[in-house]
Amino acid sequence: MLNISTSTDLNDLFSSSMYQLMNNPSVWDARQTPRILSYNNLLIAESTSFKFDLSHTGFTKTRWARYVHQYLDPEKLSQWLDGLKHISKRGDNLFRSKDAVRRPREHAHGSCWLGLSFRAMPPTLVLYSRVAEFPTRAALELTMCHKVGEEIKQRMGMTEPIKLVWFISSLFLSCLHIVPWLAHNGMLEETYNRTDLVGHFVGHQLDHIAKGNVKYGPTKRMAKRLSQFNEGTVVPVPIKNLSLWV
Repeated sequence: MLNISTSTDLNDLFSSSMYQLMNNPSVWDARQTPRILSYNNLLIAESTSFKFDLSHTGFTKTRWARYVHQYLDPEKLSQWLDGLKHISKRGDNLFRSKDAVRRPREHAHGSCWLGLSFRAMPPTLVLYSRVAEFPTRAALELTMCHKVGEEIKQRMGMTEPIKLVWFISSLFLSCLHIVPWLAHNGMLEETYNRTDLVGHFVGHQLDHIAKGNVKYGPTKRMAKRLSQFNEGTVVPVPIKNLSLWV
């Protein structure tokens, strides 16, 4: 169980979550190569402020557009945002995500996050997730919450920060998809040399990439991202340039 309640903003929440998932075995509830899982998680940040670059987790700008189309109906989202002006001070108004198409290798068990609610006193966004993957999909979820928070503040004329409360039934650290993030932060070699479960899983993935065993889709993508990092050809994707209305 991962329980974080002292984060100042979403950058702090993301960093604290990654540190705990990588270094604190007490939050590990299960393992499934190459993933480490944590159940019944509660993550809280005092602000939805977020300054991040999605390329640090291996994403391109097109991935954000696909994410928005998967989960957000723009007309319903706009109606929900406008309707927040009329909720009672203690009301909790729910926006449901689009029901993702179930495929064998994507959303086989349903949408990753199910809904987002807002209450005005104190200003709080609450995100309900079936599952969350760190560091990749979690970065998308936090970007979405940041952008929704900005829209709420603009439409309601708010200046005070909006708190985030994130309930996650199951989250996992992907020791394959973590490779670009480790490379960006200069942590790839030290993580590879670790003798614990994280080091074993990451080392196993890097050995596959080094040997050219990259036929499997996600491994192939991570090999490409690692190559781009080494060549200095990564294209930045700062979230300040992204929009919910793509």
